[in-house]
Amino acid sequence: MPRFNANLRWMFKEYEPTARFALAARCGFRGVEHADPYEWKAAEVRRWLTDNGLAMVQILTPQDWAGGETGLATLPDRVGDFRAAVARGVDYAAEIGCVLLHTAVGPLPKGEDPKRCWARVVENLAHACDAGKKVGLTIIIEPVCSARFADFFIHRLDEGLALIRDVGRDNLKLCYDTYHVQMEEGAITANLERVWPHVGHLQMGNPPGRHQPGVGELDLQHYFDTVDRLGWGGWIGCEYTPHGHTLDSLAWGARYGIARPKD
Repeated sequence: MPRFNANLRWMFKEYEPTARFALAARCGFRGVEHADPYEWKAAEVRRWLTDNGLAMVQILTPQDWAGGETGLATLPDRVGDFRAAVARGVDYAAEIGCVLLHTAVGPLPKGEDPKRCWARVVENLAHACDAGKKVGLTIIIEPVCSARFADFFIHRLDEGLALIRDVGRDNLKLCYDTYHVQMEEGAITANLERVWPHVGHLQMGNPPGRHQPGVGELDLQHYFDTVDRLGWGGWIGCEYTPHGHTLDSLAWGARYGIARPKD
């Protein structure tokens, strides 16, 4: 049966950030993920995880989200910053016991030759994989839909697979997110089966609004059943914007032990 983790950057936003850990656990989640946990010391996060019986499933390498950064691996004048971000992310993940480090690829710079940019991304990702492997980390990349990030360097699953091939590291995997795949390519089940050997993490959100199961155009229960049939041993990240209050968005999770707390 699939295991679900709560994305604390998207869910429980009605509550203070540090309170979301305990609330996720009270709702039945046994794992969480966070794109940007770096405002807290790793020792603090590790304590919140331990106190609440949670695993940190995935974090991203640090970047300036507020300033509009969507990744550094593509940028010709930011190679040093990319490597510093990888080093910080690797150390932070190791300290909190997280085994997946998501390295956002970033935008295609204006006027950049795509082939030159591709070579830079391959080199940067190889560096990230080598750094991560020293502490047992899997590096995750994610093609994201053009509707959300029009200038992102990779939008389609085949582009992600080509990067994995060219980087040539066994600890580089795909993040498969139902929202991005459906918005860009569709064929959720067929595409999942096609890229299955290269998947390192699963996420779900129901397009077009990126909401919870039951609010949107996909039958996400079919997706969960497919994941179960394929023998997934990892997590499915709940990367959705709750339609309504977060606690009211959990009805889909009853069969998986996830529900609004009774008290």
